[in-house]
Amino acid sequence: MHDVDQVYHLIPTTHTHPPTQEDMMSRVSALGVRAAHNYGRHSLGVSAPVRFMMACQPTRATATSTPTPDSAAPSQTTVALAKLPTQALVDALWVQGWPPAMIQGSRAMAGSTPKIAGRAVTLRFVPQRPDIVKDKPAGEESPEYVAFELCGPDNVLVMSSTGPWESVGGDIKFLRLKQRNIGGLVTDGSVRDTNALVEYGFPVYCHSTTANQGPAAMQPWAVNDVVNVGGVTVRPGDYLIGDQDGVVVVPSSMAENVLEVAREREEVEDVIKEELVANPGSPGKFYPFRRPVSETSPLGQLLSSRGISHHFGQTTRSLRTSAHAAAPPSTESESMTAIVVSETGDASVLGASQVPMPTNLVDGEVLVQNAHAGVNFIDTYHRSGLYARDMPFVLGQEASGVIAKTTPKAEALGFIEGTPVAYSVLGTYCEFTSVPATKLLRVPEELDLKAACAVPVQGLTAHYLVNDAHRGAVQPGDWMLVHAAAGGTGQIAVQLAKRAGYKVIGTSSSGKLALCDSIGCDAVVDYGNEDVAARVMEITNGVGASAVLDGVGKSTYQSSLDSLARRGVCVFFGNASGPVPPIAPLALVAKSAFITRPKLNDYTVTRAELDSRTNDVFAAIAAGELEIKIDQSFPLAQAQDAHLYMEAGKTTGKVLLNMPRSM
Repeated sequence: MHDVDQVYHLIPTTHTHPPTQEDMMSRVSALGVRAAHNYGRHSLGVSAPVRFMMACQPTRATATSTPTPDSAAPSQTTVALAKLPTQALVDALWVQGWPPAMIQGSRAMAGSTPKIAGRAVTLRFVPQRPDIVKDKPAGEESPEYVAFELCGPDNVLVMSSTGPWESVGGDIKFLRLKQRNIGGLVTDGSVRDTNALVEYGFPVYCHSTTANQGPAAMQPWAVNDVVNVGGVTVRPGDYLIGDQDGVVVVPSSMAENVLEVAREREEVEDVIKEELVANPGSPGKFYPFRRPVSETSPLGQLLSSRGISHHFGQTTRSLRTSAHAAAPPSTESESMTAIVVSETGDASVLGASQVPMPTNLVDGEVLVQNAHAGVNFIDTYHRSGLYARDMPFVLGQEASGVIAKTTPKAEALGFIEGTPVAYSVLGTYCEFTSVPATKLLRVPEELDLKAACAVPVQGLTAHYLVNDAHRGAVQPGDWMLVHAAAGGTGQIAVQLAKRAGYKVIGTSSSGKLALCDSIGCDAVVDYGNEDVAARVMEITNGVGASAVLDGVGKSTYQSSLDSLARRGVCVFFGNASGPVPPIAPLALVAKSAFITRPKLNDYTVTRAELDSRTNDVFAAIAAGELEIKIDQSFPLAQAQDAHLYMEAGKTTGKVLLNMPRSM
């Protein structure tokens, strides 16, 4: 017989007194409840095992007794979430990068109260088999009855069925839930004895009602396990909120963030609705919107007219304060959201996954809680397989955030918990990254984490391209041609080139020429409608450019070579349009030209070189000589959209991914 029965033989099946906390913990342990501590971990101020026992103080009651459940009344968080419509909660999770949160196929039972709110106690059913029936504890020790005794006014019993038409219970079983004064019941299966359940008065959300008998098809098996209900993952302690639209799962770890964002979005939508009622028009004028709202957009102007300004995003100081205030995470058995590449291809291969959080730091490493990850063209090369990587892998190689955990050697270098940092290592499209302290860049106090995120890859790349990759071919007063000058790296390169005293020609599409002018280009060329080499020769009076910075590749390489001055150097550093084809040495003879294909790692070989470049970039920002323009910020779960946006050539600055726990 299975070990579970050996354990259960130690527990009396009848009692002359209500079971103690120890009884209940023994039952939960015997059921193999791996997630017992998970429930408690989401409460505050008490150690996990004690918290769980506090939530499990049952009182036995007969069908005729008047119970007095020991469970607490609904918490303030439960009450606050219940006041919001479920669509606001779904939106608040969506904009923070979380997967769909509405339980599919679970609707308010006819006649039942169409409002439900509470924290999850979970019960998982498994398909019926003779050995399952034999091994499952019987009577009061059966998992469903153990689960019932964990429920009270602030709890919703979440029952994971094996099928939509299978019965999870009826009037006799659920009478106990009425006696426990439960906050509600949610299942992706069906219920029976509808009239009795309506009389019981607690909210019920289910797929449907049924006359089917449950035990013939499935058996209750695990209490307070992580379950999948209607396509949504539910952990013990998560918040279940339901109304006429459906029932939504709010992860316990996100509850406060969801409250803040949902209230904010509701306030904005109230303003939008009032405006559209007063001045009929298309909602598309204001939608979609995400934080921060641009003050110059139609929605930004509308909010300003109503005296609402806090939706425009946080200031540098408030961003830094909130980041410093973030408590180091409890990494034991924690998971995090990450963009994992399991197969190479186009942007459609990108999707959010739950993966284990890094926990085993090597001495000299730190754990960074990322606020933002930078999106760079090199990420598309890794995703597509152009640059081969062992799979699966977490995408990205640039991020900024706050040190959440450190080690003695890292601390000796001055990297303590709460330090704001930026860095470049492989695997940054995720909430937490373990990073060698030697790779960290200290973010100056006056710089916000969004701008800092552009420095480790784009900022340092532009720095070595402008100052070193051309090997001295450009001197102050000489011409430098920068392709894709309106992009993230291009904008920084143009500004650093002007700082170095070069004259700059910037190329871009016709819609971005004004932007190239605004960042300091001495001349601009529309590479979609003009002959680039001919225009360069015209602008330079036939001399040509002493250096060309080409991150576009296949579609521009020939015009880059043709635009060179005598003994000029063409620096190919990217493949946005595809790799540069092989170039025969004889093609360089006419101008005694040079070509090079460098990479950032070879220009930050030592810590001293890394610090020198970093400090120079930060100094340029502080002096107002370099402006980091943030173009678009996407939630982490929308990495696919970020890649499509970048590959479509729409970028006019830095593209970021915002982490769910930092938005």
